[in-house]
Amino acid sequence: MIPSYLINLDQDVQRLSFFASTFKRLGIEFERIQAVDGRLFAETDYQAFMQARPRHDKTWLRGQMGCFLSHYAAWEKIARGGQRFCAVFEDDIHVSDDLRDILADDRWLPDDVDIIRLETSTNRVRLTPCTLAAPAGRPLFAVHSTSWCAGAYLINRRTAQQLIDLPAKDHEPADVMLYHLTDSVLAAKLKILQFNPAPCTQDKHLATGSINFASNIEDPLSRTAQLKAGLAWISPWIVGRAIFRSLRAYRRIGFR
Repeated sequence: MIPSYLINLDQDVQRLSFFASTFKRLGIEFERIQAVDGRLFAETDYQAFMQARPRHDKTWLRGQMGCFLSHYAAWEKIARGGQRFCAVFEDDIHVSDDLRDILADDRWLPDDVDIIRLETSTNRVRLTPCTLAAPAGRPLFAVHSTSWCAGAYLINRRTAQQLIDLPAKDHEPADVMLYHLTDSVLAAKLKILQFNPAPCTQDKHLATGSINFASNIEDPLSRTAQLKAGLAWISPWIVGRAIFRSLRAYRRIGFR
């Protein structure tokens, strides 16, 4: 079985119970990694963190800092381990039953693969037109565009070592470091694959039947920011880009 790591805050007993019951039902063991709560950092430590990791025209939210440090702890553990691949999960993940078959062993994983996304993305993603493989009967494609979210993924031990070897000045929020082809110094060099439909999705992305876990590692958007984000989607430029991406084989990643 491919080792699985769960990122979970100490106070999130309900999330841990939800995740543990799901994985117990599927017969998947996991190791918990204590998540970092960026809201608890002293202001001086928060400022020092940001000073070491300047983000050009952006800044670090405390939630992004905590999320990054939590994933970084997982990468360190994986890099020190002896397994070729490991799985990393955040604790608000819903999973399909065949995740057990995907994680049963790593013989289907080529050595040249760096990351396999197990979850949906909040944006359309450009995938190869042809299926590369179908472990457990689930289609797998190569990713050729930036994608978002770091709630569930398989990562090569070599790739985890590359991530922790990067100097602090190259650090970005976790999903940016992993998947942003321009803002990350590493992502464009990685071979990233994506299941579509994905076997995992974050609770907040479910239309129905969600547990309604609000994010407590990353800061929620203010009402003003939510309104601006909503209005942005009706601009002609955004609509035109969506049509262009659809024609260029950018796909919405489903969950099943």
